[in-house]
Amino acid sequence: MALHNKPSHIAIIMDGNGRWAKKQKRIRTFGHQKGVDNISKIVEAAISEKIDVLSLFAFSCENWNRPKKEVDFLLKLINKKMDKNIIGKFNENGIQFHWIGFRNKLSSKLITKLLWVEESTKNNKKIILNLCFNYGGKQDILYAINQLKKCPHKKFTDLLLTNKLPSVDLLIRTSGEKRISNFLLWQLEYAEIIFEPTLWPDYNKDILRKNILEFSLRQRRFGVV
Repeated sequence: MALHNKPSHIAIIMDGNGRWAKKQKRIRTFGHQKGVDNISKIVEAAISEKIDVLSLFAFSCENWNRPKKEVDFLLKLINKKMDKNIIGKFNENGIQFHWIGFRNKLSSKLITKLLWVEESTKNNKKIILNLCFNYGGKQDILYAINQLKKCPHKKFTDLLLTNKLPSVDLLIRTSGEKRISNFLLWQLEYAEIIFEPTLWPDYNKDILRKNILEFSLRQRRFGVV
């Protein structure tokens, strides 16, 4: 069934990796590994649904407060993923990759890798994939305000880390938690929100399709009657 009202920009808070691991009687890092493995499947599903932009919340500024062992594992995991193989896969599938996040606390090696993947996929046109890593919506807005003080001739939105992102049409949070957790605050102004009970490692193309269908049935008013 063709949908007439399909989201152009979907943002996902990928939540529930730790709880998924606990259900499997495994440690939390096992859940994070499975969660990262699931990303490629959902990107492929988004491409098949002809979604223009997919933004994924992978690591927030507040996540540094988690146990050091878990944080170190996540950093090593993303560092390992940013290689020639991922570039080849992105280019093969027309995925234009963007990293959105702050550089503080990240190693120069990881920053270089993220920018390398971004540069290597900049000409791809099928879908834009934004990985929000070491990102926070409030921090993004405060950063832009501070930059505006230094460059008052600049346009405020151009100073956001997310300055190239269109407004979010559909925000999905997996695991059933009902909060936006400081994600893309500027772009969520009129986003439709779905709090999906499925834990992220179990989230799949059929559930994404179901969420898109629910979005298509909603009436968006953008503040008017």
